[in-house]
Amino acid sequence: MKRPPADADPYLAEIDKHWDAIVGMYRAFEHRKPMIELNVTSGKILAYSAKEYLEELGDRTRDQTKQRYRKTIREGGIMVFVRDESKQVLTSYAFPAACVV
Repeated sequence: MKRPPADADPYLAEIDKHWDAIVGMYRAFEHRKPMIELNVTSGKILAYSAKEYLEELGDRTRDQTKQRYRKTIREGGIMVFVRDESKQVLTSYAFPAACVV
């Protein structure tokens, strides 16, 4: 499996459409352990410092997301945030190493 399945989740479908660019962006900054964000409103894919990005999250989800991120990176996976400004949504997805190859 190289790409995430895009079943019923519309954001997974967006990730699937941009998967090669997402992985390319991740690989370009892999040495910095980046956080990748797909902005579905603008279509931009951005790489951020994971530490800074995670610190900007709300108190309610920050610690849980940090743990999930560390586990994902440790296992060779990739974590992608999807931002949908039109619906005021920011959600994350963790993909295993098998998706990143």
